[in-house]
Amino acid sequence: MQSDHPDPNRWWLHRRAMAYISLGALCFITLAMVLGRIPVALVPLAETLCWVFCVNILYYYGGNAAVEVIAKRGKP
Repeated sequence: MQSDHPDPNRWWLHRRAMAYISLGALCFITLAMVLGRIPVALVPLAETLCWVFCVNILYYYGGNAAVEVIAKRGKP
């Protein structure tokens, strides 16, 4: 019997790209805030974007870690 659940390995390229883009944007925004390139009025927006990018990175690495744990335990 074939499962209708999608294969998660098919989407790893997209997740990896999202994580790397988020990491780059996080570094860029943090550096811009530290160097004073972002106006004071926009700092709360930049902080919010940093949180969003951190969540994207954690989503990728968390999902990757979960797959590895399942692979080490064996298939259920």
